[in-house]
Amino acid sequence: MCGIQDIDYQTPAAVRGIDMLLAKFHGESYRSEVCISPSQVVPMPTLSKKLSEAKIAFVTDGGLVPRGNPDNMTPVGSDKFCIYSFLGKDTLMPEEYEVSHQGYDNRYVTEDPNRLVPLDAARKAEMSGRIRKVSDTFYSTAGVMVSVENSQEFGRKIAVSLRESETNGVILTSTCGTSSRCGAYIACEIERVGIPVVHVTNLTQISEWAGCSRILRGNNISHVFGKPELPPEQEYEWRERLFNKALELLASVPDDNSCLIMNMEQ
Repeated sequence: MCGIQDIDYQTPAAVRGIDMLLAKFHGESYRSEVCISPSQVVPMPTLSKKLSEAKIAFVTDGGLVPRGNPDNMTPVGSDKFCIYSFLGKDTLMPEEYEVSHQGYDNRYVTEDPNRLVPLDAARKAEMSGRIRKVSDTFYSTAGVMVSVENSQEFGRKIAVSLRESETNGVILTSTCGTSSRCGAYIACEIERVGIPVVHVTNLTQISEWAGCSRILRGNNISHVFGKPELPPEQEYEWRERLFNKALELLASVPDDNSCLIMNMEQ
């Protein structure tokens, strides 16, 4: 049961949390302060074209913005998403981007933005003919502490933009818990208009619970498409393999229309 209307803010959050934990441990009644809507059922869309003829776009809730944060993206509870161009870029350079997001350790993405939005791997897929085109723009918001309602509204607006740009499929990358929740609801709204989405998150249960149809487990909430412990060349090869897994998942359709969840090893 949710008791968000009855929260006693005079009691520190840590104390309230421990009290709930102890009550649960002893089998006593308690009221959660986190209200979660029931999971939704969204029909699983399929690619409208073969993968080799498809245009693929990126969406992220990880707060990636151009250096200087020109649109003043707030790092918590963002009330908007922004659209940024990477036309003519083959990779995302660290000196050109920063992160406005307080929900995860973003130093890894600051060091290499491709760990969040893997443009370098996508360009390789484009050049090899595995996909027709990478969209010239990507969509970004800071998903930490964004409400379900705002997340859905972002998703609806992004979906309209994607349809207008004749996008065929989306790779959506997520970070921390509430940010992954935001990303999951954005993904569901995009899928409602018939555009398939692969939600790349380390927190796959959140994505599955929200109703996403295609989920790929990323490496870490701080760098879903990164493996910083590897030398740069090996990390790029690893990211390329993971991105190809995302494309494989994007083109997959189960016989029973059930949720598809994939790990790197599969």
